[in-house]
Amino acid sequence: MKIYISADFEGVAGIVDRHQCFPGSPDFEIARRNWIKEINAVVEGALTAGGSEFVVNEAHAQMNYMLPEVLHPKASFISGYVKPDNQMEGIDPSFAGAVIMGHAMPGTAEAVLNHAYVMREVVELRLNGDEIGEFGLNALWAAYYGVPTILVVGDDKLEAEAKAMIPEIEAAVVKWGISQFTAHNLPLETARQVVREASERAVSRADQIAPPELADDFCLEIDFSLSEIAHLCSFIPGVKRVGGRTVRFSSDEYRQVMHVRIVCTSLALATVRAHF
Repeated sequence: MKIYISADFEGVAGIVDRHQCFPGSPDFEIARRNWIKEINAVVEGALTAGGSEFVVNEAHAQMNYMLPEVLHPKASFISGYVKPDNQMEGIDPSFAGAVIMGHAMPGTAEAVLNHAYVMREVVELRLNGDEIGEFGLNALWAAYYGVPTILVVGDDKLEAEAKAMIPEIEAAVVKWGISQFTAHNLPLETARQVVREASERAVSRADQIAPPELADDFCLEIDFSLSEIAHLCSFIPGVKRVGGRTVRFSSDEYRQVMHVRIVCTSLALATVRAHF
């Protein structure tokens, strides 16, 4: 049984500050090892329930932070940026289930490190009129390939977001959000045991968890922090500026919508770096 793992940083126990999430800080090296150990806990729990093959896709920032000598020996991994399927690179219909390790959508009250792809640049994402974050977009990306998202790992606010979309999903809550940059964290070994147990339950129930339904057509709107970002994104064919800081893109092909999202958020990051 093949299990896919999309592994972002911010949902990991003990991580509450952006300095823990990027190279250059001694806190990053500690966070990186804790991140990999939580990934390993997913693999260990899944193995107990019959998982046999594991693909880990790095889903954080530059996506090149893996330490292969620390990663579970049963897991292959995908590193690097830019990937055509981004945080869901490598997924295909051969997988029995997907695991998403992440964080809540931007603006979620008391959710630890809540954002969407870029921390300061994107204020809100809406798909067909409904607010959505990385979890929802990634779960739909898995559904595009017919794969159910069976487990989510992160804080309690991400659990609520995931269960609102996929009520049957298993969740491993490793911390409780107090504010965007504050959490009550489980002890690390306890957190890993919570992840192992949730992973085992998820894989044993994989055939009982259905992928979310995909619409026939998709309309993605992005609200940026700066009007200049919307201005630049409007140069992309098919992208319309519908407000001072808002752009819209529509298509009946989900993957195409996600590719445009990748370009827009990359432009957003570059613009803010150029001016601040």
